[in-house]
Amino acid sequence: MKPALFLLAILAQAQSTKIAFEAAAIKPNNSGRLGGGIDRMPARIRVINASLKLCIEVAFNVREFQIAGGPGWLDTDRFDIDAVAAEPFKDGEDRVMLQTLLAERFGLVIHRETQERAGYALVPGRNGAKLTPAKSDDPSSMFSSTPSGDITWTAPAITMSRMAEALSGRTGLKVVDQTGIEGKFEVSLQWTPDAGTGPRLSKSGEPLPAPPADAIPGPTLFTAIQEKLGLKLESKKVPVEVIVVDRASRPSEN
Repeated sequence: MKPALFLLAILAQAQSTKIAFEAAAIKPNNSGRLGGGIDRMPARIRVINASLKLCIEVAFNVREFQIAGGPGWLDTDRFDIDAVAAEPFKDGEDRVMLQTLLAERFGLVIHRETQERAGYALVPGRNGAKLTPAKSDDPSSMFSSTPSGDITWTAPAITMSRMAEALSGRTGLKVVDQTGIEGKFEVSLQWTPDAGTGPRLSKSGEPLPAPPADAIPGPTLFTAIQEKLGLKLESKKVPVEVIVVDRASRPSEN
């Protein structure tokens, strides 16, 4: 078979085996609400008041700082999406179907590259790490909010690499593990989030009440890590795998 015909055969096969949602409805959300999110169910995905950038984060399993390029409305326009699959998802099919939906309905075209970007290195502090060995193999990692607005983080058995990954989501920048420490450890931290992170929102997207006027601010995340764990986040340039948005367009309503 000639190379050109072989390529066409591959493309045709890929098109025929492409997995996609059975039905999907998309419409812009002009409510002006601050909050939004994506609800992933066994055979359905509901997007409520979310940006295309957030959809890309979920579809490609990346964080916001790993998305570059695209039109100016990528993280300002909001959409509601209701997408239904023919049967329950298996092995990440929901992400693949969402990628197909974004390509077909938003005309999304992306490419991947590695860029040197501002980030952090997780390293032992000046006086050495103060880590408690894990007493179980529980892989859970849970963040929650206190009534005063502080953030708590508990992880019964976490490695340094997993800790760096979790901290990437909290700092908004890539965190790489450079501790050289092996094993799993208990983590229990509480800190006051930076005031610049925006209003606190409930799961429904409504603003939560402000903390009590007499609430005493706790340590920052950086201070809590150093005081409780004997670790430190050092600013540095780190390699980051990035999704670059080459093209995207607003979808037509159903």
